[in-house]
Amino acid sequence: MNSQSPATQPTIHRGNKARERLLSTNMPQRLASQTNTIARRSIAVAIRTLALLLFVGAAVSTLLTSTMSTVVAEETAPPVEFRIGFFNIYLGLANASHRAAVVRQIQRTAPDIMGLSEINDADHSMLRTLVPGLPNVVTQPGGLQPALLTRYPVLSSGSLGSNAPANEFRRKHLWAVLDVGHENRNLLVYVVHTESWCYKGPCANVKRPALEFPRAIEWIRLKQHIQAKLKQDPNLEVVVMGDWNDDNRSPQTDAFASEPEGVFGGFALGADIDFPVQHAPYPNYQCEQAGLRLLESTDTDGNRNTVWAGTPNPALQTAVKIDYIAHSEGVEVAGHEVLNSEVSDPNAGLRKYGEPLNFGDSRAASDHLMVFADMAIQ
Repeated sequence: MNSQSPATQPTIHRGNKARERLLSTNMPQRLASQTNTIARRSIAVAIRTLALLLFVGAAVSTLLTSTMSTVVAEETAPPVEFRIGFFNIYLGLANASHRAAVVRQIQRTAPDIMGLSEINDADHSMLRTLVPGLPNVVTQPGGLQPALLTRYPVLSSGSLGSNAPANEFRRKHLWAVLDVGHENRNLLVYVVHTESWCYKGPCANVKRPALEFPRAIEWIRLKQHIQAKLKQDPNLEVVVMGDWNDDNRSPQTDAFASEPEGVFGGFALGADIDFPVQHAPYPNYQCEQAGLRLLESTDTDGNRNTVWAGTPNPALQTAVKIDYIAHSEGVEVAGHEVLNSEVSDPNAGLRKYGEPLNFGDSRAASDHLMVFADMAIQ
């Protein structure tokens, strides 16, 4: 700005008349010049101020963005990934060659959590070392029962059946809560083997309602158990896998208005069961009622069946799909598959490990095929 203040300017003018007239004559130009100078300096100051504000703003924005990114990175941990497998191994592990064939199937998929069915009491002692990397084992007593092998710590486990005087299960379900390494969530896993596809072979000749009804009741009990567990710990995620002994594309009884004739000897229905009992479509309806999503797995050639027709089990005269995996909504699924050594490309599909299976390996291992899935919890 001009160095002369209003208080000094009158003193300058009174000192010399000629100078006063000169100043008076040039006043408009001087005022214009002063005005331009002030304007230019004001603009310069404004530009410098704006630049400073922009610089400070950018620095603050960068700092805030960096801080927010750090917070988001801390709050959003990477998902915990794992592979689930289920395999009905067919009448235990007593035979050495059969046992080796079973292990070969499991090693080919390298699961982190492996559900088995048809495990006998005599098999329990070998389960901890059956498959390297799966040392933690959950079993229950009896013949042809479910079992669980996993690399994860087992936080709790137990059996699921009906409460006396009810007697609705011939094989109890197995459950376990696993620490899969997630910061906030554990995994509740069930291995189930519901009421048989048939009592006598060939299964195509069996009256189905007497077999379907106990399966529907078992799922009611399973749903109740899942709901009770989630009430105790709402952060649990759930996976149910097993031999569910019915094909969701086969003819089925729609619903039961009363208990049908011919259910297995000693069956006693719990007093809390209300009719009608919905059955079809089994197991889709039961999974939906339990808050689960059913995986419709196939082998890499697109075949959906999980049991062979006729060999090695003569009771099974029709190839059907009766082995499934289901999961809660919080479990993300990257892929799922039926493992079959007789597909056209043994290396296709989900990642596999070791040497490819030989053509007859799956049939030598069981009358069932293994189902497996790659999963994650965010």
